[in-house]
Amino acid sequence: MSTSSQERTRTINHLLADRLDEAANEHGYRIAKGEAAGWRFYGSATAPREIALGAVSFDGPFFLSVEHQGVAKDVTFTSATPPARGHTNAFAFETRDEFFNAVKEVYRKSVSLPTHPLEVFREKTSTLGDTEGERIQRVRIGQDIFRESLMDYWNGTCPMTGITNPELLRSSHIIPWARCKSDDERLNVYNGLLLSSLWDAAFDAGLLTFNEDGDPMVSPHMTSSARQALAVDSAISIPLHGEHLERLSWHRANIFQN
Repeated sequence: MSTSSQERTRTINHLLADRLDEAANEHGYRIAKGEAAGWRFYGSATAPREIALGAVSFDGPFFLSVEHQGVAKDVTFTSATPPARGHTNAFAFETRDEFFNAVKEVYRKSVSLPTHPLEVFREKTSTLGDTEGERIQRVRIGQDIFRESLMDYWNGTCPMTGITNPELLRSSHIIPWARCKSDDERLNVYNGLLLSSLWDAAFDAGLLTFNEDGDPMVSPHMTSSARQALAVDSAISIPLHGEHLERLSWHRANIFQN
């Protein structure tokens, strides 16, 4: 798709504004922040940074501009138009469904990528002291925030099994919580995978890990029955960010049972 910024509507009428508002409001961006140069800007009470939306017509193509640098780099949309002023990148979509799903994904990534989870953790633990009970409470709060962040990042789905039942999903630290050097590392979404309970147990025990292509690597210590239950021989590759790969290299060296 080749869509230039010149094709984007420079003046947004009421009908088109309603469609853009719908896309924003349904996916966490409910704070209207004005309009300029054919872009309509939105903020969120729960996600950092703003977005801007635009379109050629009510039926598209549609445009999404992202201020959050980490999100703009993490999403896999095709860049197709210069971003709004002060933003990192912008993307174009032919259909309403593609457009709405893109806004949804940007919101999910915005509330999960660093440094948002750490900011939430600091806010929720700001009044806690250093008693044993408060230290335990701090850990519980951090683990809950980490799990919520992974649920957002992985869209509530184990990438290895497709399981979406929250009760069967685990927030798997790549570098374990106790071996992280800071809260920043403990809560970093790139230090985790969202795995079904059996995959999580095997990963945590070092019976499997992942290579740089996202393919599972199985330990020779894994039994054939466990291998069959995990269906590792037919497992797909998982999409990984560069920061995942750095931590998985540590996991292969320190946790994986060669």
